Order: sequence, then structure tokens, then C-alpha cells
Amino acid sequence: MQGAAILVTMLASAQASNAFLRAQDTLPDWQKAAGGKQEFDVASVREDKTGASSHSNFSLDNGNAWFTVSQKDVLAPNGTLFSAVSMPLLHYITFAYKLSGTEELALRMDYWAGLDLHVPDWVRNDRYDIEARTSEPATKDQMRLMMQSLLAERFKLALHWEAREVPVFALVLAAPGMPGPQLQPHPASDNCATTALPENSESSASGGAQGTYAPTPNAALPIPCGMIARLSASAQGAHRFGGRNVTMKMLAESMPFQTGLATLERPLIDKTGLTGGFDFSIEWTPPEDMGQPGDVGSFGAPFREALKKQLGLKLEPQKAPVEVLVIDHVEQPSAN
Repeated sequence: MQGAAILVTMLASAQASNAFLRAQDTLPDWQKAAGGKQEFDVASVREDKTGASSHSNFSLDNGNAWFTVSQKDVLAPNGTLFSAVSMPLLHYITFAYKLSGTEELALRMDYWAGLDLHVPDWVRNDRYDIEARTSEPATKDQMRLMMQSLLAERFKLALHWEAREVPVFALVLAAPGMPGPQLQPHPASDNCATTALPENSESSASGGAQGTYAPTPNAALPIPCGMIARLSASAQGAHRFGGRNVTMKMLAESMPFQTGLATLERPLIDKTGLTGGFDFSIEWTPPEDMGQPGDVGSFGAPFREALKKQLGLKLEPQKAPVEVLVIDHVEQPSAN
């Protein structure tokens, strides 16, 4: 009997070890690089009913800045303090799991066919102040991992990743092997040391670009490498965004957020076949009459025309699996 008990224990230990290895294998590369599960040393979570404007001690983007990059943002923190005021829980989840534009939009609104995730309204709307510290300086990605632990502890957040077959737009080359003039491989000579933003580059996420920075097709983009951001346009009423040393997957996933769901009413997936990092910028002017959702023939035509002429890309309606983050359980926190 004793031998049988030892065997059962050994089998259970092996199964647990295998489960751990499988979990480690499924972690995104950025989580592995940041060191896996981590926790803050001390943290405070309070619901904010003051109506104060949202702000934080560094930018809570996911590295793919689908909102406007501001000159005031600290893009690469390496400190001991996390401080954010009047942020919805959904924003903290987006930060903690480094969600792409597609993943974040699927959580934020039930808009895309087949991606109705039915997130509780309070997760989207109720606002919280979170201040937390760690004893040793931490990178932004390490703080994301600490935030994952904090959300699980204080909000009882449980979630899983799921792939769903849904209508999408496949982003493909308009002509085989022929990217457009404003989509270029990131030059090896650019070591990404320069990240300063141009004057007047700042704009609101909903108000469009304002400013005087006049783009040229091959101008070096004054934004950090590995990021996509809104930039000032060359004409009143136009919209422009660009990326520096970004993958085509990142470009595809950011497009619905950068253009607005009225322009691209489906998620985008990369089917270009292009690998490596690219620099790009695209500018277009929305039409006065945007048509109706589902009108693939004319809906958002000016953007699609710019996409083809400037980036050498086009959209093809397809069905394909899209990975989304699904919330299994979440609770409103008790007072500290």
C-alpha cells in the first residue's frame, strides 16, 4: 500500500509539472521575457466617484499605442510606483494583459458579429484608483504581470483565451510582392534611439489630428519604435497614423481602432505574408456620407483607396479564427 501511495504521489506530481509546463508554453513571449507571475509589495484599490479626469504616472498603452501619443507620456518606465486615477477596470485589464486593438475592442463593445463577450457594464464604466508599489525597480511589462495578480486578488478576476470563427477582413497585398510607397521595411541603419515626438503631434482619441506637422511619404516617423500612433495630418479634416518598426500583425490589429469601427466593421487579420518590421504612415479623409454597416462596396471607400495607393494593401472579406480574452468571473472589490 505504501508503494502504491508513493506511485500516486509521483503521478500527481508529474501531472502538475506537465500542466505547469503547458501553461508556461502558452504564455505570450512578452510575459516569459518579463519573468512570469509577479506581485506588488503593497497596493491600494478604491472606487472613484469624484468624476475626476483619468490620469496615470505613465502611459498605460499596450506598446501599440492606439490612442494618441503625447509628448507628456513616459513611454518606458522603470520605477517602483504604479499610480492611476479614475480608470475603468477594463482599462486596467487592457494594460495587464497587453491587449491588441482587436482584443481590447472585443471586450469594450459588443459590435463585431460573433465576438459578443457581454462584459458587465460596471467593468466598462465604474472607475477605480489604484496605487501600488514594488520594492525593486520594475519594467512596464513586469508591472503588467503584477497588475494581473492584483486584479485576480482584489476583483476575483478569472479569464481565458478563446479562438472564435467570425467574419473578418484579411489584409493582403494589392499586387503580389508590391508594398506601397508609404510601407517600407524598417531600415537597419535606424537604431531606434530617437523617439522624440514632433511639436503639435498631440490630439484626442476621438477628435482627430490637429497640428502643423506636414508628413512626407519617406520622412522618418518621430514616434518610438514598435509603436503605432496618431499623427498630425497635412489637411483640415484628414486623419493620419503611422508606425515605426512594427509587424504587419500589429498594423492589422490596430486598424479598426485607429480608423473607427464605422470605417472597418470587421476585425482585421494579417494575410500579407510580409515578415519583419515596417515603417508606415497613411492619411485619408472620411466621406460626408459613410453609408451603412455591411455595405462593403462603398463603406469607408476613401480609407480603402488610401490603403491601396499609399500602403499597397487591400481588404478581402473572409471567415477566420480570432483570439479574444473572455471574462469568466469578476467581482466588485470591497473597500481596502
